[in-house]
Amino acid sequence: MTVDKGKIIDFDFSRFRLPTYVIVFKPLLFQERSRYIAVLGPDLESGITGYGETPEDALINWNDNLRSQIYNLDLKNEIIDDIRNKVAAKGKII
Repeated sequence: MTVDKGKIIDFDFSRFRLPTYVIVFKPLLFQERSRYIAVLGPDLESGITGYGETPEDALINWNDNLRSQIYNLDLKNEIIDDIRNKVAAKGKII
């Protein structure tokens, strides 16, 4: 995904107690006007996204959205399939 470098948030994922999916996949985090956006994928429409008033809120929302999609086995999405494969390779639910 192409985002203006000035909007990208340099976020230290190790500083906070964040959900494991956030720490493992480290979605791109950027600011658009007054809200923060977390995204993993080629764009906002086909990627996994999260929104919030703070970077942490956006990451938590991203995690919630990822979890709801990863367990929806009817959903066919390359990004979700890749994440499912990575989770399965670890041999446990993270």
